[in-house]
Amino acid sequence: SSGINAEYGEPNKGEIAKKGGLQPLVSLLENSDPQVQAESANALTVVCRESEGNQNFIISIGGIPPLVKLVQSSNIEVQVSAAGALQSLAQSNSVSQTRIAELGGINPLIRLLKSNPRNLDVQERASGALWALSGDDPTKQRDIGTKIGIEMLIVLLESKSEKIQFVAAKALSTLSCGTPKHQTKIREAGGVLPLVRMLKQSASERVLLAVIGTLAALSIGLAHTPVKLNQTAIANGGAIKSLVQLIGATDTDLVKVQSAYAVACIILAHPDNQRLLEREKFGFTDLIELLYSSDRAVSLGAGRALTTFAYNNIPTQKEIVKGGDIQYEQFIRFLDGDDQDEQGNAAFQIIILARVMTGEDHVVIMARGIETLHALLYSENELIQELAANNVASLAHTRAGIPAALVTIGAMERLISLLQSPAELVRSSAATAVGYMTFNRGAMRILLTACRRQPDMYQLLFANLGGGKISDTFVREWEYCLTVGLPSQSAGLIPIEHQMPDHAQSHSTLINQFKTTTIDTPTYGTTMTEEMLDVASTHRYTSASSVAQ
Repeated sequence: SSGINAEYGEPNKGEIAKKGGLQPLVSLLENSDPQVQAESANALTVVCRESEGNQNFIISIGGIPPLVKLVQSSNIEVQVSAAGALQSLAQSNSVSQTRIAELGGINPLIRLLKSNPRNLDVQERASGALWALSGDDPTKQRDIGTKIGIEMLIVLLESKSEKIQFVAAKALSTLSCGTPKHQTKIREAGGVLPLVRMLKQSASERVLLAVIGTLAALSIGLAHTPVKLNQTAIANGGAIKSLVQLIGATDTDLVKVQSAYAVACIILAHPDNQRLLEREKFGFTDLIELLYSSDRAVSLGAGRALTTFAYNNIPTQKEIVKGGDIQYEQFIRFLDGDDQDEQGNAAFQIIILARVMTGEDHVVIMARGIETLHALLYSENELIQELAANNVASLAHTRAGIPAALVTIGAMERLISLLQSPAELVRSSAATAVGYMTFNRGAMRILLTACRRQPDMYQLLFANLGGGKISDTFVREWEYCLTVGLPSQSAGLIPIEHQMPDHAQSHSTLINQFKTTTIDTPTYGTTMTEEMLDVASTHRYTSASSVAQ
């Protein structure tokens, strides 16, 4: 192994393909000698690491099938070496990831991971290869996390290997995001206490950030709804105290803002946990200062934490005002930038924080945020469509004027069209947003029209709604439509348009919408009722699971 690795080491790997050195390595994978197989796979691990050119060449000459076969070898050394080579081939290479999956490489890696619980080297290679195969695609990450299994991931979380801990924590975090059944299963399988314990251990920064992210994801559900049982379990484990201590002790700004966000998720709409936080030395001044960080991830992370603290919580918004000045100008760099992910996050943040900001009228700020989210619903990037739809879902049950503004700008029509997206996560997020929007009469009428034009739209909505909510009034009116009979296309139904409106006209319309919606402009002296804060609380709702398909 050392001879081949020396010959094909890091300094030389850029020249190997040019000199015809890769083809012999691939040929040696099919040698009958296990040692030769292992050494060839190890050499491929080195030459493909962070080398897209070598990765693609190995794919083109058929290097993946023999590696998939070797992962299933009876020789453990060969299995480990083949797993390492597959990881190097899959790292940041979507073509390789797809090809390995198509050739059946995932299940042998999972078997390798599960069959060697005491062998750290085997588990590192297998888990590393599996995570590399998931790439940056949340759907792939969830699929692989599900195949590994929540119970196994919790076991791996307590491994002595930093690499294994990282994969386990990231997989659990991905599985937790907005997925009620996984959030519940992780708690019931005993996953909360190991995660909380890791906050107090000397974990690496990336593992710590993954653990913090998992605790946040376990605490908050679809559309910023609290996951009460998880929040309680996490707080009972001592997470709030540990996270606040971490905020004060760490020198890493990203850890500070992510910890603050996790705290915000754990106390969201949970009075008992909010009282636990009051016992700790926690304030908003430092978090507001981090909002002005030159590090864009830190700045947006601070904004996300402040937004979650402020979400549907007027008393906390008052405390945020006392903590420092939040300038609207600080968010312009994200809104005007080219990164759509940053645009989507900043747009949501300014809508929620509009009334605690300085530098611009809060009506203008909210209008800018809503326009931005509406535009992002038309992005060609499915992940951005999902982000925008999720943010709309969260906004749909905040203040009454916001759903009305979303209807005015045409967001409802676009969300309905996204129910037919080929991407499952886009359909799910769009369905959640549509469901919450039905508590607005205007939005409900638009959806009824769409369902009458295309009767299977109703089934499509509920097939993708998951744990989201939908207005009982809409369900009753649709059932009434079915009772009296659906009108034909010739009945004069107005077609639903999916074109983006004129932005100058929509901006003026939104400004007028907010100015005439007095419920949306309370002062801090106003006593906000639950009815004002949470549209969902003023209507009966139907869960997707309770509706006959």
